[in-house]
Amino acid sequence: MPFQNTKISILFGSQTGNAQDVAEQIWRESKRFYFQSRVKPLDDYNVAEFAEERCVIFVCSTTGQGEEPENMRTFWKFMLKRSLPSNLLCHLKFAVLGLGDSSYAKFNFVAKRLHKRVMQLGAQPLLPVGLGDDQHDLGYDAVADPWIENLWEKLLDEYPLPCDIKPLPKNQPIIPRWTVKKELSFLKPNLELNQVPSIFYSTRKNQEFDGLVLENRKQTAETHFQDVRLLRLQTDGRVYHPGDVAVIRPKNLAWKIEEFKAILKENNVDICDDTILKITPKNPNDPVPEHLGDGPTFKQLCEEYFDLFSIPRRHVFQILSQITDSELEREKCLELASAEGKEDMYNYTNRPKRNIVEVLADFRNATKNLTPDVLFEILPPIKPREFSIASSYKKNKDVIELLVAVVRFKTKLMKERVGLCSNYLAGLKKGDSVTFWVKKGTFQFPQQLDLPVIMVGPGTGVAPFRSYILEISDKNDSPENLILFYGCRYYDKDFLCREEIEELSSQRKITVIVAFSRSSTNRAYVQDKIRERGDLVWDALNRNAYIFLAGNPKKMPQQVREAFIDVCVKNGGLTRPDAVKFIENMEKRNKYQTECW
Repeated sequence: MPFQNTKISILFGSQTGNAQDVAEQIWRESKRFYFQSRVKPLDDYNVAEFAEERCVIFVCSTTGQGEEPENMRTFWKFMLKRSLPSNLLCHLKFAVLGLGDSSYAKFNFVAKRLHKRVMQLGAQPLLPVGLGDDQHDLGYDAVADPWIENLWEKLLDEYPLPCDIKPLPKNQPIIPRWTVKKELSFLKPNLELNQVPSIFYSTRKNQEFDGLVLENRKQTAETHFQDVRLLRLQTDGRVYHPGDVAVIRPKNLAWKIEEFKAILKENNVDICDDTILKITPKNPNDPVPEHLGDGPTFKQLCEEYFDLFSIPRRHVFQILSQITDSELEREKCLELASAEGKEDMYNYTNRPKRNIVEVLADFRNATKNLTPDVLFEILPPIKPREFSIASSYKKNKDVIELLVAVVRFKTKLMKERVGLCSNYLAGLKKGDSVTFWVKKGTFQFPQQLDLPVIMVGPGTGVAPFRSYILEISDKNDSPENLILFYGCRYYDKDFLCREEIEELSSQRKITVIVAFSRSSTNRAYVQDKIRERGDLVWDALNRNAYIFLAGNPKKMPQQVREAFIDVCVKNGGLTRPDAVKFIENMEKRNKYQTECW
């Protein structure tokens, strides 16, 4: 029997899919060292199995105000039980890799808490907790790559290979997880291909539904470079609250699907639209997702499952290196797949936002050898996208409104870059159907209407605040209790929901301070206006105010935080160390909340 190393479980808590990607990378690499490994979400893990585990690797992200991802909440609730004995995990070796964003106050809070709790239950860490930062130029990989290399060193110290067994090479052949067989379509003669139900239809639960588009109205001027839409969706009266989000399940854009199919056709990869792909697992630890179990058509997969806009990760190039007929392509793919080649990888894929379809066009000698099972290894599934709800349930319980900034931009590549979900939504017309569900957001607005609320929302960051303002404005008689700092470029080009906001201001329901960053006379950003209106801000803070910040995650959150610290010093008379502690204390008590995207 071939040598098998120790069993290890690789468990992830992932909100947007990044932690899952990294966990699957670790799982794939573990096979080089003959580990009997499996990878799964934390909430799919049976905690009773801890009794037999020897080694567990955790990969988890942090969401919102330091909260755990949805697919690890049940697991975390169990871990927090006070009845758990302190020696519960004394037999266990473990490691935790966190993915976070340093623009948030509670950076990698979930990974830090998990690492501490597992140690409290007696487990022994293999290495310090890894803290990946999305703000780094190289993204999470800047921390994850060396952390994972160190992990293999530690694991092989604990579970060494026999003298006559060597690790498999890094470019070892990757065995696809699933067997995929092509079958002819058995559609009834009177059933058109476009009438086939969604592949997600049978898996929809009560919270997921199809909403009709009532309106898709452009909010920015025709002459403005940015396109922002107000999308009104008909619902079934689903209850939601300020701060909640709509989770959209987008579909690929038609022109991108045609581009993908054209590349396959040019390289003699023969899969027709109505070909049914029957998928079966090779290993019980690698189950096929429920929505793929009935055998989707290739057309369905292209529209609803394969993320044709995804930026390839390194394992994609490792797979391409194994199926190409060209030695030049093989060398290039292996270089991009290596840790040493991460700068080249970043410059080829991440920096110009080169997507998987364009990569397949560049590596045609590999593309011509694609098989259906390999397609599922290199094309990740489309991930649902979250949008803050911008409307009020109390005002109109059958409608949800979203503010959507349509993502289009230029890189060094000739073709314009586009965001999948925002362009999918921008293309919807009145009467079209869109699949989505509603979930609790990260913002927790105060129940007491007499407490001041300071909202900072440049651009589409105003969306959750519009929801909150519309919800409570009828009951608010003090404009100093609802303060909105809004930022845009121009008054007449991209001041979103302008008439509505100005009307509420004229009715003295809210105080609105707008910063125009491209104004010819008084150019300013929201942080400048916070300092400028320091007396108003400090008066609110002195009355136990809440601060909410939403918008771009780059430099803005830290600059706004610094502005509030400056107000505490200048207008509140605090020393700078005391001002920093004042804001930190607000963050700890969830009175200073941030939501960035």
